Amino acid sequence: MAIGIVSYSHTNFGVLKEDIPELVKGVVEGAISKVDKGIDPKEIDLIVTSCVDNQFSNQHQTGTLAWRYLKNPDAKGFKVEAACASGSLALFVAKEMVRAGFIKNAMIVGFEKMSNIPTDKVTSILIRGGSPEERMIGITQPAAYGFMAKLYMEKYGATEDDYALVAVKNHDNAMRNPWAQFHKKITIEDVKGSKMIASPIRLLHCSPITDGAAAIILSGEPKRYTDTPVYIKSMAVAHDTLGVFERADPTFLSASKKAADEAYMKAGLKPSQIQFAEVHDAFAPAEIQLYDALGFSGKGEGYRLIRDNATAFSGSRPVNVSGGLKAKGHPIGATGVGMMIETFLQLRGEAGERQLPSPEIGLIENHGGTGAVAAVTILGR
Repeated sequence: MAIGIVSYSHTNFGVLKEDIPELVKGVVEGAISKVDKGIDPKEIDLIVTSCVDNQFSNQHQTGTLAWRYLKNPDAKGFKVEAACASGSLALFVAKEMVRAGFIKNAMIVGFEKMSNIPTDKVTSILIRGGSPEERMIGITQPAAYGFMAKLYMEKYGATEDDYALVAVKNHDNAMRNPWAQFHKKITIEDVKGSKMIASPIRLLHCSPITDGAAAIILSGEPKRYTDTPVYIKSMAVAHDTLGVFERADPTFLSASKKAADEAYMKAGLKPSQIQFAEVHDAFAPAEIQLYDALGFSGKGEGYRLIRDNATAFSGSRPVNVSGGLKAKGHPIGATGVGMMIETFLQLRGEAGERQLPSPEIGLIENHGGTGAVAAVTILGR
């Protein structure tokens, strides 16, 4: 069965005035209105929401909230949560239900409203994405990623300049993206001079606190709704230990590799055939580690790609042309859905100033916590 994405809706990412009901209503109605050949809400059998913590949204039953705005009383609605990978896991659940024949069409709605609570409260919520043991001794997400990044430097020879280059690249890319939270170029010196958060991670390595929403419509009959659907070539989900301290090799994102290997196998593709990618750079050093996990580089060699500009907008395999989580923003529940939309637009030739030259295959890597769950999706025309 050819399952495809047929429509989308996407808010700006940043500090937004809209509350959760407004954001959800806007993207639900927006996705319906953008279907090329039109769709009756009664044709959408399922609406799956993706949000990470009800303390952000101040709203339980978010599936029913989205169902309200769909205006199909016979549809079903529920929430999927998998930390920062929630958006991709919501798509995975919906796709599998279409593939199994339980439903024909589904809408996936990701959102988060993070700016309405203090930063220290945000941090205390996000730390729950790690292991109970790490949480008990106060290891935050930046600290865990910092530990991984430091070991990678020591083992393979990556430098602070390499990590800074990821942030510089993604800020430069965000300049072309009207949805992005940051429209400001930065330099290596800016990154290295920013506040130390958890060595070697500094403030300008970190994705921001973000509000935003995004939605896609998935169909088992995509040509019924558009002449230019984007197909899910393959999708895979894999896991690793919750705690970084439990891993055999903390420098390597094993769940991302396992998911990528399965996705490549299902799609009948090799890493070399991926033309561009959106990856989970919640902290800039992770992007380099993901080059290794996704097979774009040999193990421990990812930093060479950033040094050679291979993953730049004009490089041989652009990564995070949207600006990534680092500069586009990271409204956690909306992040994975937004990554799908970026890839959808690129493949349809509708990405505006950031459009790449006629891509046919794109990859999305979205992981939760410090890589305890990872989803890799390959989309194509």
